[in-house]
Order: sequence, then structure tokens, then C-alpha cells
Amino acid sequence: MATGLIQGLNVEGGRKMKRTAYEATRSRTRRVVIQAVCIDDRQSPHPAAQLFPEREVRDIFDGELYRCLAGTRLQATIAEYSGQVDFSGGQSLVCAKGEALYHAPGGQVTCRPQKPARDCNERSLLRRFGAGIKILTMVSTETYTAYREEEEYSESSSSMALSLDGGVGGTVY
Repeated sequence: MATGLIQGLNVEGGRKMKRTAYEATRSRTRRVVIQAVCIDDRQSPHPAAQLFPEREVRDIFDGELYRCLAGTRLQATIAEYSGQVDFSGGQSLVCAKGEALYHAPGGQVTCRPQKPARDCNERSLLRRFGAGIKILTMVSTETYTAYREEEEYSESSSSMALSLDGGVGGTVY
């Protein structure tokens, strides 16, 4: 019967890849076109008053874009702009009663409480400037969960001698 002996056999641990989640943000700049309407308590739409006649909104502009009569709420539709005005596929932004659509420098568009104004201000604005659209560069920041691969090491070591004698049955041919 022949036997084999392996001296100094060394068995070690290994590596494992692990996915780790982390929170990240990214900014997106896009050219958009905006139109707004005011919705009353009976769900009837009325034109929203724009505060200046120009269609283009400069990046540094700081103020209200549209506002509504007291008792109504503003609803804006924001769509991608590539030279043509098309609101299909646009996103809606709904403000509460008493809020205006506000533009902050750098392209942030949000709902904010309307600045105090005299009675019938919105009607006067509609007579002067009408119910138009606005075109601007909008910056949106998004927070999302991202994943990264990390290598995890596990180490253990064992040294031994291993004797091989032919296996079950005890007979080696």
C-alpha cells in the first residue's frame, strides 16, 4: 500500500467583493419653457398673471414669475425647450393658495408666498402683460442612492501535514 505525505500544507483566506450604498447628488441644467394657470375652488382654470412681458428669464433674475388672484392656486407646466414650445410630456408644479411661482438666481424655480400687493394687482398685470410663457435655464439638484464595489479581505491561515493513503477500502492499485 503506497501512501503520500504532503508536508507544510498552507491554507489561507480569500477576498470577497461587497456592494456598499451611499447617498450622492447630481445637478442637471436644462432649458425649459413654463406656462401657468390659476385654478379656483370649482377647478376652473384662469390665466396666471406674469410680472414682466419678456419671454426670456435671465439666470440672475430674483423674483416672481407668475401670481394668481386671492383664493386660487397656481399650477405651472414645465417642459423641455429646444427651440419649439411643446408642453406634451411636461411636468406640473402645483402651488398652494397665496403662493407665486418664484425664480431664484441660478435657475431654481419654486413656490413661495406671494409678495404683498394692492387689490386688483393681478388683473392689472394681466391687462398689461397678458398670460404668456417664460423660457429659462433651470438647474435641478437630485439626491440618489449610488453603490460602490469594495473589496473585503478575510485572513486565516493553517499549516498542517496531510497524509494520503489511497482512500476508502485501503487498497491502492
